[in-house]
Amino acid sequence: MFERFTDSARLVVVHAQEESRSLGHDRIGVEHLLLGLLHDDTGPADAVLGSYGLTLADGRSAVVAAVGASEHTTPRHIPFTPRAKKVLQKSLRAAQRLHHTFIGPGHLLLGLLDEDEGVAVDILVRLGVDPEEAGRRVLAAIAATGATQEAPPSETTYSPPRAAITRANARTREIAGQLSQARAAKDAAIDAGDFTAATAMREREKALLAERAQIAADLQTGGETPSPSTSPE
Repeated sequence: MFERFTDSARLVVVHAQEESRSLGHDRIGVEHLLLGLLHDDTGPADAVLGSYGLTLADGRSAVVAAVGASEHTTPRHIPFTPRAKKVLQKSLRAAQRLHHTFIGPGHLLLGLLDEDEGVAVDILVRLGVDPEEAGRRVLAAIAATGATQEAPPSETTYSPPRAAITRANARTREIAGQLSQARAAKDAAIDAGDFTAATAMREREKALLAERAQIAADLQTGGETPSPSTSPE
């Protein structure tokens, strides 16, 4: 199966192995594959994960919180867990459904999102990702890359222009930072007993979440995504 992997997909696996090793783990699990995908900075997987404002640092912190880290020396050869192998098989099936002869990071993400349970899906959900919606975004992003093999008509979706994806990613990353600031300010206001300020920060948080949801909807339907330069501060 690995002979079908693109160079980018192989790098995802390499990064997954490195993440497992750096955390002192002795297996490559689905959580490490997720971190490997967060290393990817080009293509559909990056576009979709970026549209949620996810960063490698976010993912790594979530993985450590979920499964911990160890100072143990990792063996030279790190095998895949059964669940990770299942995700790799699902990525192959995802590529086949799209009539693709290769497996790229986008297909790997589709395989990961197809999991009903597991550490990676739990982490994504906790970070605000809806797996079903994210799967639709991956299909749209794959189509937007202009791959020579096209998805069957029943699986095609609106394909946002690359510029729209880039603009959306930039704004959602801004929103992620602004959400962190608003939540920190809200918590500080609550601790200080300033409930007027806390309410204002909660309204700010709700507005940012609504804007992020609208960006996601615009990517799926072709609506206009606000430019970072015109977004509210």
